[in-house]
Amino acid sequence: MRNSLSLLALLVSTSGMAATLHSGIYEELQLAVSPQGKITGYYSETLGVGVTRTCAFALAGEVSAKGDAKIASWSSEVLPGHLVATADGLTLTVPGGQSHDGCVNAMLPLINDGLALGKTRDTAWQSMAQVRAERLYFYRQPEETTRRKAWIVQDDVVGVLQTKGEWTQVEYLSDEGKSTTGWVKSAALAPLTPPHA
Repeated sequence: MRNSLSLLALLVSTSGMAATLHSGIYEELQLAVSPQGKITGYYSETLGVGVTRTCAFALAGEVSAKGDAKIASWSSEVLPGHLVATADGLTLTVPGGQSHDGCVNAMLPLINDGLALGKTRDTAWQSMAQVRAERLYFYRQPEETTRRKAWIVQDDVVGVLQTKGEWTQVEYLSDEGKSTTGWVKSAALAPLTPPHA
């Protein structure tokens, strides 16, 4: 009987728990949530074969005490929005979000009232950053002598795993979904922040 009561108490106590926002890949959205609750993300969706249409924008915000987040999203203009975790992913809401660069032809109008995105992979990203250098090489270790042949280019967006002084360990996901992890020069990265923030 005691075990039954303990199990019932556990079920009642956990059933009211809301889902929380975590770093990960949510279909077309790459999201980083820091231990302090800071959110940065990058949404990129491409439609078509041959002639393609691409919708892309960045976002930033902070997790509230309720576990959701008010965000700012931007490409050429800044638009307010909202992120809320669900049992299997999250819902992204940006009223007027189709006005972001390229999104009118590539994104569903659901963005206005809430676009449900399922989580496809967990990550350990602390934040997201954009490449400032024309070409940024990966290194095996945070040392000059460990340079690899792989590189990323200006405006690519990466997930930040950790920073050690002049070096930052990042993960880059290609359009085809291929993941590359390595160390890069910290000075060549810019944090994802809304314009005029």
